[in-house]
Amino acid sequence: MPQASSVARPHRCSPQDLGSMRNVLGILSDDKKKLRPDRLGVITGLGRSELARVTKKARPMLYERELPLKLSSSFTKAIYSLVIATDLAYELFGEREEDTKSWLMAPNTFLFGDSPFIVCMRGEGEKLIEWLSQRLRRPMLDSIR
Repeated sequence: MPQASSVARPHRCSPQDLGSMRNVLGILSDDKKKLRPDRLGVITGLGRSELARVTKKARPMLYERELPLKLSSSFTKAIYSLVIATDLAYELFGEREEDTKSWLMAPNTFLFGDSPFIVCMRGEGEKLIEWLSQRLRRPMLDSIR
C-alpha cells in the first residue's frame, strides 16, 4: 500500500497574489506592454499638451491609440509605478474608481503638496508604492531592487 506523502501541496494563487499588476484603471493595454494615452488623459483630466509636458513625450505621440513601452526606459518605469500605485490605491479605497482618480491628481500633504501622479512621473513612484503597500500590510521584497 503506498504511503501518503507528508509534503503539503502548494496553495493555488493568482498572478496578482505574487505581485502582478492588475491595471484596474486600464492605463495599459491588455498585455501590459503599451500605454493607452487616451485612457491616461481621461483618468488624469489632462489634455494632450499638458500630458506631453508632464510625460516628456511629443504631443503627436499621445494621439496614438497605444504607445509601445520600452522595457528599460525611465518613462516605462514611471508608467509602471503609476499603474502599481493606482492598483494599490484602488484596493485601499474599496475598489472605488472615482476616489482613486481623485487621490491620484490631488495635492497630497504626505507628498509635500505634490500629487501621486506627479511623484510617479518624476520617477519617484517606488516610495509611494512602498507607502501604499504598508497601508495594505503587504511586505516589499527589499533584496530584489
